[in-house]
Amino acid sequence: MTLTLDRPEARNALDTAAIALLAAALDAANADRAVRAVVLRANGPSFSAGGDFSSFRALIADAPPVGGADPIATHNRAYGALLERMRDLDVPTVAVVAGAAVGGGVGLAAVCDIVIATPQASFRLPEVTLGLPPAQVAPFVADRIGRSRALRAMVTGHVIAADEAARIGLVDILATDDAGAARELGDVLAALGRAQPDAVRSTKQILARDRTGERASVLDFAAERFAAALRSGSASEGLAAFAERRPAAWVQPMGAASQES
Repeated sequence: MTLTLDRPEARNALDTAAIALLAAALDAANADRAVRAVVLRANGPSFSAGGDFSSFRALIADAPPVGGADPIATHNRAYGALLERMRDLDVPTVAVVAGAAVGGGVGLAAVCDIVIATPQASFRLPEVTLGLPPAQVAPFVADRIGRSRALRAMVTGHVIAADEAARIGLVDILATDDAGAARELGDVLAALGRAQPDAVRSTKQILARDRTGERASVLDFAAERFAAALRSGSASEGLAAFAERRPAAWVQPMGAASQES
């Protein structure tokens, strides 16, 4: 499934409606067993400016309710929920960054499993220069590149060029150009198409539990998923296919299940 950010006039910033649409698409991808991966890309010269600050204007004009949650905080937290949803997706996520990722756009890339970038890609977290903390993005970027690197990027707001992003782990694959990015994406999707879908989902679920769970309970869960895979017959098919030098039954040609949203 390919999801395309398509508000180039707003640098692909995500307003309330766009966040809801993207969240719904991610839920649909998680529920559809035919989906093998989610690709996130963008139209226009920018990847994403993250959250749309114009959404806050009306909220700023009103005083926060007494004794209740500040609607600004509620609105901001919705973006974090979107990042959590993307990070925790059961299928692999691949971001293709060919322009500027700013603020929350860096968060979108950071929560994807594989990030492909062109030399024109750049990453910047300028919130503190606007008098704001990078509230919802901060922990996800720190998880991706480490606390000290993330802190430097956040408190200085400096532009991280594509080659530096690759060096520090924010980008996994640095392509030579746009055509190279398309080839790299094709290679990644072809590799994912050779993987047994349930085994991939179980792998992501194990790592998701390891992020927050106690290690022994995580390993118990992993053992259960391993046993289920063996009993399902998928491992037998995989071993048989290897011995017979043929594709396994689940191998999917590149792009066979591509879907644009």
